[in-house]
Amino acid sequence: MRRLVVYFSAFLVVNAALIANTFSLSFYQNMTDNVFQNRYSERDQLSSLNFYLDKDFSKVSIFTEGNYAYLYDNPGLSYYFHDAGLDYLHALNEKTAFYFSVVGQGAFYRSDYSDFNYLSLHFLGAFKTYLSQTSILKSNYAFEYKGYSYSLFDFISHFLDVSFDTYFQTKTTIKAEVSWGYKYYLHPDASQEAVIEEGQGYRGGRDSYIYIPRTVYEGKAIQIFSANGLIAQGLGGKIGLSLSGMKQWTLSGENPFTSVEEFYVVENPSYDSFSWEGYQVSSQLTILVPWNIELKMGYTRSEKEFPGIESMDLEGNPLGVTRQDTRDVFEARVEKDFSSFSLFLSYFYVNNRSNDPFFDWQGNFFSAGLEWNVFFGGKK
Repeated sequence: MRRLVVYFSAFLVVNAALIANTFSLSFYQNMTDNVFQNRYSERDQLSSLNFYLDKDFSKVSIFTEGNYAYLYDNPGLSYYFHDAGLDYLHALNEKTAFYFSVVGQGAFYRSDYSDFNYLSLHFLGAFKTYLSQTSILKSNYAFEYKGYSYSLFDFISHFLDVSFDTYFQTKTTIKAEVSWGYKYYLHPDASQEAVIEEGQGYRGGRDSYIYIPRTVYEGKAIQIFSANGLIAQGLGGKIGLSLSGMKQWTLSGENPFTSVEEFYVVENPSYDSFSWEGYQVSSQLTILVPWNIELKMGYTRSEKEFPGIESMDLEGNPLGVTRQDTRDVFEARVEKDFSSFSLFLSYFYVNNRSNDPFFDWQGNFFSAGLEWNVFFGGKK
């Protein structure tokens, strides 16, 4: 039966690809010595196979994407992710346009991590206008709902950002952006209360009151604000340098969990951009070497505090302080583009220092991949 499902899925993908405007296949092989990103380093390899296709109908297009990831030493964390949606582009004139998309998503893990299974709905509305030939104003609004197998993770969120980009003849780019986000956990806190209902007594004809226990869920919200800036400079025709920074504040609320954790390449619903406040600065050098091979090298430093999350010692005893992490990330990536496919190889080294000893860790992360794209017409 499993083999039949695989063959049938492949048949659907191939037939859909024949009528698509864009069809993409990609394969990534990842390897790390710290898959759970904590002090007890655990090695693993992760293979990921992905496909994407879309079909254009004038201003509207439909698209779908699938991603299967398999972990060799932790197969219970393997998952399949799929989304499907449609988008619409409306140009007011040559300088201004609106973009809208609606996407349904689903993630499906094996039984060990089935609490992470979810179905979601995502809406995006975007606005873009050229203020001049070298300046662009953009704004995006995103709404998301996610319902998990483990209802503690269920949430709705709103996200709004406004950015301004400007370009100079000196090959200099400057970007400024501000963002606001609101995330509401639907029922992170559960309690029992007695509901009193009037009913028939045991002896008939006599009123009595029945006490029925009912679970009551209370929501919890987090509100954040961030400011971002970037400056990029081209040095000749083959070298580029960029510097960026962001600062994020928690305006209200805090994380509803007792702990937040990151996994390598695998989504953990306890950790996202709403989980922390602090800053991050990054630098990246891009060099085009012979044979049109692109080489990127970067460094990122971040200081993050996790409101509502208390640091603990290795025995699980609270330390009386809010968790704070300082992270240094060094990265290198080599990529070569061909006419219809590209190859890449990347390496990351992460050093995470935390006042919670469980999250004081280092890790090495290797990735290699092949991406194949075929365009049959329409948008590219």
